[in-house]
Amino acid sequence: MNQIKIPTSFNIELSFELAPFHKRMFAWLIDIVIILGYYYLVFELMAWYEAREQATKTADELHSSYNISYMWIIVSVPILLYHLICEISLNGQSIGKKLMHIRVISDNGGRPGIDQYLLRWLLRTVDFSITFFMGGLISSLVTKHHQRLGDLAAGTIVIDTKIQANIYDTVFEHIDSSYQPIYSRQQVMRLSDRDMNIIKGITANASRSGSYDNAITVSEKIRTALNITEYQEPFDFLQTLLNDYNYYANHK
Repeated sequence: MNQIKIPTSFNIELSFELAPFHKRMFAWLIDIVIILGYYYLVFELMAWYEAREQATKTADELHSSYNISYMWIIVSVPILLYHLICEISLNGQSIGKKLMHIRVISDNGGRPGIDQYLLRWLLRTVDFSITFFMGGLISSLVTKHHQRLGDLAAGTIVIDTKIQANIYDTVFEHIDSSYQPIYSRQQVMRLSDRDMNIIKGITANASRSGSYDNAITVSEKIRTALNITEYQEPFDFLQTLLNDYNYYANHK
């Protein structure tokens, strides 16, 4: 399976598995089924409404038809915006992508911005509709990171989240009210949300795999960057930073 290596702010590389073609295809098919199911339900409801209007129409028939046309436009909006709304609200996933365990991320390793999601969505017409699926298909097959045209323009890639730990889940965790931070606010808050997301992903990977090489490397770099001289075991040190960051973020 193809991999992509993305450098982090700690000068180490995190590896991600690119989403295989068959997973992207099945995710697309699931989304199509959902969209068609919605369309069928709406069609049945609108047909029932129009039949009722025809049975009870009055002299204001023209006005009624005008309103029905507008109702069709309104109910079509969720179909048009389905992928955009899902990817923004579900952190880079549509329902199909979520079920197939794949996700859209920025090609710098972070979460895509709304502008990236928007550009990616706008170019769906080029990838699929205008080119009869050939634009997206050919682009996905010939580009290094299997990006369709929308991905290339938006600077996004699609990764397999079932294989690699998802380090882009929210960094915030529940901290007991009695918790006392170990390191100073000035030190800890020099780290960004992205930095803490990376740390969280590294600790999660270490817990699952039992390999602490990345934790050791990152902890040494952070100690130097933040001028922290107190020693903790690398894994415990990173977990302490996560806890302290959460504490300070909630006690501004």
